[in-house]
Amino acid sequence: MVMKPAMGVVIATLGRDTLIPTLCSLLSCRGGESLEIVVVGTIAEPVMNRQLRQLMEAHANLRHLPLSFPTGDSSNKKNAGFRETSAGIVAFVDDDVIVAHDWAVQVLEAFTGPGVGMVSGPSLVPEDVPLMARLAGGALSSAAAGYVASRYRNDDRGPRRIRWSGIIGCNMAFRRETLDRVGGFDPKFWPGEEMIVSATVERLGYAIVFSPSAWLYHYPRSSLLGFVRQIYKYGATRIRLIRAGAGFELSTLLPAALVLSLLAVGVAACFSRLATWLLAAELTVYLLAAAAVTAALVGRTKRATDALVFFLIPVMHVSYGVAQWVEFLWPDRDLSESRTASLRSGV
Repeated sequence: MVMKPAMGVVIATLGRDTLIPTLCSLLSCRGGESLEIVVVGTIAEPVMNRQLRQLMEAHANLRHLPLSFPTGDSSNKKNAGFRETSAGIVAFVDDDVIVAHDWAVQVLEAFTGPGVGMVSGPSLVPEDVPLMARLAGGALSSAAAGYVASRYRNDDRGPRRIRWSGIIGCNMAFRRETLDRVGGFDPKFWPGEEMIVSATVERLGYAIVFSPSAWLYHYPRSSLLGFVRQIYKYGATRIRLIRAGAGFELSTLLPAALVLSLLAVGVAACFSRLATWLLAAELTVYLLAAAAVTAALVGRTKRATDALVFFLIPVMHVSYGVAQWVEFLWPDRDLSESRTASLRSGV
């Protein structure tokens, strides 16, 4: 008798060499033998193909669908992997993560509550990353990132219900019937297809649970340009989500307000002494707030080098705010991998 898998795991891959460590972490995690793992995407690199075949020969619960799509690639891959699975719970992770040893167990336990249709967990920064990558993760996990900072930290508060915008796309799972009812991922909406699905799950009345213990490591961008591109994409996607009716959250527009305010007062300062004082006061208040956030981060991590996050916080806010204005004024610009080469998970 063939046992039904405890959970399906779909990985939409771009063929990056990080895929193999991701698979090894899934196969070796507690309960990994009861997972049904489906990799979706073409892999051009011969060594990676050989390694993947070796893993499939050793693990009958691992399959590969060598598919790619000219449009809506990320959504179509997720949908194809979902259709390939038979489990009642289906998780989606990126191809550059390392899951915790008990990640699968924690995800499944979070579904035990009444009406839970979706579960998400934190995306943590591993220790073995360059300084810039750690600073990027620090900025995103700090108070400067607002309510989304919890997506990049784990704590001991236990599973808790969250709103649709609190999930992160590189670490999410659904009940099969919930995702079926939602209709899967929209190939016409990228990036942010996971957020649209999450908003629909909430609108249909299902509970969305965040489980801090269901964490994974996700490697952040290791260059300043990569980080700027990542945050730019997040900002543009937020405006697209509002336009699509996913939901309006005033705090997410604060970076756009900051950019507009600095621009307006900065121009006025060229002609007015009062505006010059206002600009100086605004910058002073902002930098003092950034210093307080940085101090809190250093106090949490106990690493002196994390004080450099002070310089990254303005970069993060300006990148996000500028992207919001560009997307508002010139909607639906190309944000594909070929143009930005940045992250696909979360907003």
